[in-house]
Amino acid sequence: MGNLGWAEIAVIVVVALVVLGPEKLPGAARQIGNVLRQVRKISTGFQQELQNALDEPMEAEARQRGQLAVEQSRQGSSPGNEESKTQTEQTSDPPPSSQ
Repeated sequence: MGNLGWAEIAVIVVVALVVLGPEKLPGAARQIGNVLRQVRKISTGFQQELQNALDEPMEAEARQRGQLAVEQSRQGSSPGNEESKTQTEQTSDPPPSSQ
């Protein structure tokens, strides 16, 4: 319940008992419980939607990488093999001639 301790909760209950009276207090407590339950439900739903929205691009990227790896394994080449060949070709410059 946030930063409320038992002492604060007891003070709130006593004040509510004095203000509402013993007849209306149980009904008010039920209503407050229902409202808190609905707020938690909405909050949880919002958090899940937000998490799904953030996870969706990462899942699509991972799925795409997995498909690429499967295709490359079917072709018989390992991932990144072509890149290493082109990098080796680019970095292997002939030695400078000494004059």
